[in-house]
Amino acid sequence: MNTSAQALYISKFLRAFPDAFTTKDFQKYMSILNCKLTKEEAEDLLCSSPYIFELENNKFLTRAAAFTGQFFSVCLTAEECANKCFLPGHRLMPFVDQEVLSYAMQFNWGKKILKTKVVEFARDFAWEHFSLFGEEFEAQYIGNDPAMAEYDLALNNFELPMKVKLTCVNIEPLFKKYDIKPGDRLLLKVENWDDGVISVEPYLREKNGTLELTFDDIERNRWYKDVDDFFKVSLKNFGPEASIEEQVASLFVDHIKDLCHPLCGSLEEYVKKTKIISIEPFGVESRFWFTGKTIPALGVWSPGCNNSKRIVPKPNLMYSLPDFILDEYIKDFAFQKKNDMQELMNTIFPQSFFIPEEYRQEILLHITNRNDIILKDYNIFADYQIAHIRRKALDLYGRISALVYEIDKTGGRIDIYPQHDLAVLFQLFSHLTKLLESFAFDILSMVNDSETISVSLEGMEFNFDEIQVEIRKALLENKKNEFTVIQ
Repeated sequence: MNTSAQALYISKFLRAFPDAFTTKDFQKYMSILNCKLTKEEAEDLLCSSPYIFELENNKFLTRAAAFTGQFFSVCLTAEECANKCFLPGHRLMPFVDQEVLSYAMQFNWGKKILKTKVVEFARDFAWEHFSLFGEEFEAQYIGNDPAMAEYDLALNNFELPMKVKLTCVNIEPLFKKYDIKPGDRLLLKVENWDDGVISVEPYLREKNGTLELTFDDIERNRWYKDVDDFFKVSLKNFGPEASIEEQVASLFVDHIKDLCHPLCGSLEEYVKKTKIISIEPFGVESRFWFTGKTIPALGVWSPGCNNSKRIVPKPNLMYSLPDFILDEYIKDFAFQKKNDMQELMNTIFPQSFFIPEEYRQEILLHITNRNDIILKDYNIFADYQIAHIRRKALDLYGRISALVYEIDKTGGRIDIYPQHDLAVLFQLFSHLTKLLESFAFDILSMVNDSETISVSLEGMEFNFDEIQVEIRKALLENKKNEFTVIQ
């Protein structure tokens, strides 16, 4: 079976398998499709997939299995009612594929597919409906809407105008049949997670003019109290995770029956009501956390800790390097018209990296083999547009990797380092890894977005220069404590 067909079968399984399964089930299913995987390969795929949850008893669940058929709701605003529309924004979190922008989903009302419409809103209103993605990503989500195509976010220093145009779901057909008012709800249900199909039904409040709580109000208030209680446990056990979306996904998948029913509230309303949980700064990002508390960089939830039950990749040697990053180093070397593989190895792994002698020649041979493969298709002229950006990214990646390695060599005493700065360091490392992965697998996007990426890299460099001073102070102090005076 060719590589592309194999990747397609694996992707389809991870995106759409409808039941809980084990690693052995995954291997068996792939084997039937003539796509044989070793146990280690299967585990690595499950560990790295954003579409998989780990359950108890060594079982797994796809996002499609977790969320297809589940209810969630939104409360319509005065602005939406005035325009007879529904702005998805962050309100579909975590029920849909986060790689697909919310306006691109298919919304059905009965047998009717609801169309989209472009609506102009005040900037503050737009921010309010994208805030759960994190303040650091709001402008990007809004700026990437096709309705904003004429507005260049990068040229405007990533600042939004006072009025923004956004692609919304046209719900005029619902207004023709129902007396929908601000404060009424839409009850949504995931019909097909893989295809991004969601059904919509209006859920109107009782309009009796009294201030008495209805049964629905009581149930919904109980829902908000449950979310508070569930978040307390989830944050203590699983920490800040990789994103706000992953935090929310973990919360809902662990309590799906309690949270996904027709009388549910909405996450954005919960954020306004709760006094216990809020969105707090975490490095250069944001996460759900206990209100007013600092989020530690590491905790009992971290990989390798016995209390952590989330799946994590198997630990690699500190000097290991993904092939896609190695390939970018090789392309950078080729662009500089260099061909000394020993020099390249010293560039990737400077003197501060201790590599046992038995591995040194093995690594050098691997670098040489990858170099031979890459040079067969490398075109220096086609590389001119992005070579300078790649160099900048690799230089920063090297500096950050070296500092992470120095911290690891001190024996894992993470608590002595400034936690905010440490969180920023790990986030920068993650962002750069993803950026270099895009260089390897999505070069066209890199070329088209070269200016934006260059600006982003400058921001990363600034952040790194800002945090490394205090981290290095703690690193030096830690090294001093390793020495003991002998009399």
